[in-house]
Amino acid sequence: MTGSRRRPLRSALWLLICCLAPGLLITAPARAAVLYEPRITGLADKALIGDLEALSRLFTLRDKPPDTLAGLRQRAEDDLTRLLPAVQGAGYWAAGLAYTVDATKTPVVVTITVTPGPLYHLKSVSFTTPKGGKPPPLADNAPKAFGLEIGGPARTAPVLAAEGAIAAAYANEGRLYAKVVSRKVVIDRATDTMDVTYVIDAGPKVRFGPARIEGLSRTDPAYAERRIKWRRGAVYDAREVAKTNKALLDTGLFSTVRIDPATAPNAAGEVPMTITLTERVRHSVGAGLDYDTSEGFGANAMWEYRNIFGAGESLGLSTELAQQRLAGLARFRKPDFLATDQDLVIEAELADEMPDPYEARRIRLFTGLDRHFTPELSGGVGLQGEKANVTQNALFDAVPAHVQYALLGVPIFARRDTTDDLLNPTRGNRESVTVTPYTHLSGPDLNFVALQGKASGYQKLAADDRLVAAGFVTLGSILGESVEDLPADKRLYAGGGGSVRGYGYQRAGPLASNNLPIGGVSSLVLGAELRIKVTETIGVVPFFDAGNVYRTSLPDPGKGLFYGPGIGARYYTPIGPVRLDVAFPLHKRPSDGSFQVYISIGQAF
Repeated sequence: MTGSRRRPLRSALWLLICCLAPGLLITAPARAAVLYEPRITGLADKALIGDLEALSRLFTLRDKPPDTLAGLRQRAEDDLTRLLPAVQGAGYWAAGLAYTVDATKTPVVVTITVTPGPLYHLKSVSFTTPKGGKPPPLADNAPKAFGLEIGGPARTAPVLAAEGAIAAAYANEGRLYAKVVSRKVVIDRATDTMDVTYVIDAGPKVRFGPARIEGLSRTDPAYAERRIKWRRGAVYDAREVAKTNKALLDTGLFSTVRIDPATAPNAAGEVPMTITLTERVRHSVGAGLDYDTSEGFGANAMWEYRNIFGAGESLGLSTELAQQRLAGLARFRKPDFLATDQDLVIEAELADEMPDPYEARRIRLFTGLDRHFTPELSGGVGLQGEKANVTQNALFDAVPAHVQYALLGVPIFARRDTTDDLLNPTRGNRESVTVTPYTHLSGPDLNFVALQGKASGYQKLAADDRLVAAGFVTLGSILGESVEDLPADKRLYAGGGGSVRGYGYQRAGPLASNNLPIGGVSSLVLGAELRIKVTETIGVVPFFDAGNVYRTSLPDPGKGLFYGPGIGARYYTPIGPVRLDVAFPLHKRPSDGSFQVYISIGQAF
């Protein structure tokens, strides 16, 4: 009976709780988050302020405010502990930090005030061994060689980074296993200076040992071995290892290259080396689109077959379909032809060109040698035959309307490239020179020498690549023939997307009576850009181009230049920037457009 009486009572209690619970939940007061605005004051160094904001919980957790003022104060207290080492590491070793919370403001204002004190400076850098002796001397043991500047700010980051630079310097001089065991940093608050002592275990001096190559299935090991820049038995030099790594990657046959020295030398004092390679797929395809106001739309496509016979041979086929040019090109390259780092190149091209000054149907055959003297410098010589049928639209001085010719040329070229990127360089230079003597095989009695030189330079104006200055100059000259005697397709022109922007293709120069470009036997084109990255993917590029072509065999800037200022936009992608340029002709003639638009992949130069 007792149990049965309790059941109705228990049920009634549960019913009462269920009825009251929603009301209790509704009437319970919700705890509001304390919204706040963080600030850092007392510093003029904007970069340091940015570093502190990245470390500060007040800033990084701003979208997750605490529930109480006490929680906010605790967050500020924690920040003082987190930020002080960063301020000291920037060279302000006597710095002090404090915070205030102004709860009268909405949102609450939390201010961290930095009292930096004096900026300390690096007084001395010394080296010692674990036993207190002197380590082996280096060819260059000046602190500057390791990124340290005597008299410069006493910052932590360079002191830490120098450890790797010291070990690398010893590895360049045969001591692969050298390491910095420890370091001793003394802060002198009386003189506001820092003294640093590195304790170095230099290890033994070793030599290069046998090299083993792994990961090859299609490539002849001998081809890879010829890319090795060190010689067995030579004193170990980490720079030679880096050169070998680059040489293997530059072949285009390997997606990854890893070079691992043994963890210890063998009994002969040699270091066995293991080179692990990952072969790329043999085939690749590509395509692109471009547009500009004067030439219209264009498209290109390519197909490449690499490592045909296992020694780096390649066959490339490409085609260009544009409103003013239709072309197909086949190129075969045989590396290490007769000598290492010397390539045999064979090309065949068919082209149908239709720019304003002329229409030309051409076949060109080329064979030659391309020699790589250093990773940056190459040059070569070849034999080239051309046969063309040309209709000349720019009529002047009794120039014939049609001409057919066959020429034999001997191109001799040299090029140097120290830039850091093919499509979007931010530092370095490019220079190239080509000299091609021509003689006629049929058609007009043509004998001349064509010369062309181009140089471009790139310089970062900030620590990163957000501001880059770029400039170029191109010079051309033809010796031995006049403008009237040269077929229109062999003359020099200026104007267009890769030349003087703002003028139509080939139109930055003298015009015939029918307003078509005449061309010249010499040319001068130059330009400058300021490449500004607004975000990681968006950029703005103001630019200014100038150029002209001349009837004389040497450019004569005194006779005037055509100028084309403009503005461009860049969208940066993993395969290079997409370019949109709008340029305006300063010296506008009736036949010139008011502006020109250019769209393509890659920078203008």
